Amino acid sequence: MRTLSIAVLLCLLSAPVLAQAAGPEQKPPDRYVLIHAGTLLAVPGTRPQSKMTVVVKNDRIAAVENGYITAVADAAPGSALQVIDLSDRFVLPGLMDAHVHLYHEPSFSRHRAERGDRHPPWPGEPGTGAEGAVNAMIYARRNLAAGFTTVRDLGSDDQSVFAVRNAINAGRMIGPRILVAGSAIAVTGGHGDSTPMGQTGDEMTRLANGTCDGPMECRKAVRYQYKLGADVIKFTSTGGFGSNTGLEPQLFPDEIEAIVATAHLVGLKVATHAYSPIAIKDAVRAGVDSIEHGFLLDDEGIVMMKKAGTFLVPTLSASYPPPIFRIPDPPSVRLRNEYRAFERAYAAGVKIAFGTDAGTFAHGDNAKEFELMVGFGMTPMDAVRSATIMTAELFGIATEAGTLEVGKLADLVAVQGNPLENIALLRKIDFVMKSGRIAKQDGRMTEPFNYPAVAE
Repeated sequence: MRTLSIAVLLCLLSAPVLAQAAGPEQKPPDRYVLIHAGTLLAVPGTRPQSKMTVVVKNDRIAAVENGYITAVADAAPGSALQVIDLSDRFVLPGLMDAHVHLYHEPSFSRHRAERGDRHPPWPGEPGTGAEGAVNAMIYARRNLAAGFTTVRDLGSDDQSVFAVRNAINAGRMIGPRILVAGSAIAVTGGHGDSTPMGQTGDEMTRLANGTCDGPMECRKAVRYQYKLGADVIKFTSTGGFGSNTGLEPQLFPDEIEAIVATAHLVGLKVATHAYSPIAIKDAVRAGVDSIEHGFLLDDEGIVMMKKAGTFLVPTLSASYPPPIFRIPDPPSVRLRNEYRAFERAYAAGVKIAFGTDAGTFAHGDNAKEFELMVGFGMTPMDAVRSATIMTAELFGIATEAGTLEVGKLADLVAVQGNPLENIALLRKIDFVMKSGRIAKQDGRMTEPFNYPAVAE
């Protein structure tokens, strides 16, 4: 027994010596990618440049050079170097979508709107968090293939999209950067309330589903999503088309104030689903960061949003029309055309961030939003800015993404032709790089998963 103890002690004492003898862990060689861009829109809103090279070092942009360079003078010995010929392409920053639902496609939750019948699954909706995670893996990849290197998921559950975000962040799969809201916060019976009827009195079920009534419960609902690891808070101020719960306010002002103030207290931005002008103005007064949809936005609300710097995420694709409406001339189209909230807000100078509500239609078809925005009067350049610079500002990541400038993450996409002349070309993204990794080349996605070993 004494011999065994001495042997164990010697092993323990020798471990640090062995670690020192092995030396520090070797840093992997740098990876350089030289992207030869025929036309480069490095900063949307400025003039595109011709025959440029974007120098990518590991995950970030190291330089933007005139002409097509083929070497990096200060590269360390042993560095890897790859040249990508996009000399016949138009290169621009990776696109961002401020409103997606990776949990499902398409959303048939309208069928669940009858009182007492709110528990999935219905066609297109997962029945468990595990099924939702599988969906989110697939749909995240589709968003990336469409050129969306960053997306904001505004309503899923307490598990599925968190798991996919974490896998992407850990490098276990390549996908878009995901900002996760978790469960949308909604009042009992409101748009977004997914708590089953038989569990409406169970506190943990209500928290997991984001259901709250009154300021105290709403504060707790926000803190619960924060504890889960949410990147943003989403709440539903009004009813909605998707749940057949109408268009009017569903939260009292003190509930809205509690949600927004609590989220800001813990450093999270807040988005609200809102149709009614009353609910929009209540949310703006409370300091909400973005109004989602905003189809019934009135002139007073526009003035308030501009003064406060509140973003509008118009989600025109969600109203024009979403697949959940299997009828001609759906009400969403009639209301959108009657109020013209997007056009009026744009003309007034309200900040507009690109968002689609993908999940109410097929993921990967997000770029149709560009055509709607331009069709309703936005310039192609402003439409591109809305999906790059403006979304990056809304997300709070403007120092990291949104433009192709030195020091920023290497998120970029390329198309054939000039999307500033034909915005529909953004439906045909054939090259995607996310954080320096090539995700799509020559119209084909790279290997979806590499399953690296988990360090012990």
